[in-house]
Amino acid sequence: FIIVQITEVLRKYTVILEEISFFLSADVYRFMNDEAMMINRALLANQRAIAKLFFNLMKSEMKTELSHRLKWQDRVKDWKYLLQCILQSYREFMANEEIQNPPTVKTEMENMIMDQILLSERRLEFLQHLGYDREQEQRKIEFFLELMRDLTTKCTLLPFSVQLYNAAVRQGLNIFYKALFNGKNAFLVFNAPVTLNRGDFKELAKQNEQNCRNLYSYFKEAMDLWDVHQLKLSQQEGELQKKLDECRWKQNNSIQV
Repeated sequence: FIIVQITEVLRKYTVILEEISFFLSADVYRFMNDEAMMINRALLANQRAIAKLFFNLMKSEMKTELSHRLKWQDRVKDWKYLLQCILQSYREFMANEEIQNPPTVKTEMENMIMDQILLSERRLEFLQHLGYDREQEQRKIEFFLELMRDLTTKCTLLPFSVQLYNAAVRQGLNIFYKALFNGKNAFLVFNAPVTLNRGDFKELAKQNEQNCRNLYSYFKEAMDLWDVHQLKLSQQEGELQKKLDECRWKQNNSIQV
């Protein structure tokens, strides 16, 4: 593009010089040819200078890159050597007997094992104690249940016994009345004692009936008291089971920790 512009400028001024100069056309063309040659040499020299400058720049950049590459290779070698040294030092450090079997860790492990054994023994003792207490409670409950069964049986048989007793008393009174009414003289002689005996029997029957009622009330109160006691025992058993579960849970957590 620059050469085309220079060519056009030279042609333009060649025409102008032909019109205004006193030289011949051949001399004008020769002069313009010489100027064109000089301009051409200057352009070629500039191109060579630019090419040389570009070459020098490329050469400098390549040298810089080569230097950086060599430095990077040296750094990589140094890093690999340093890594090998570190690995060798680490292997030697880990191969040391104090590191493989440290005495402090061994002592701590032994202490932890002993503590674990002691905790296990205490746990077993506690569980055995709880089991023994529970067996005692179970025995008490069985004893009270057996006592309650006996009381219930006696309370069940008591009305029947009272009825038998009343029947026997009535039978005796009937026999006595028949014996009294068999003879008139005997009735006259023994009128007052018989009246007294009849009153005594009635009083005795009333006393027996009152005693039976008192005994029934006593057994009824005993049954109510047993129900209350059984309810309290059930509540205490539930609380004991809850405490046992909490102790077992805490013991398991302490063992896991």
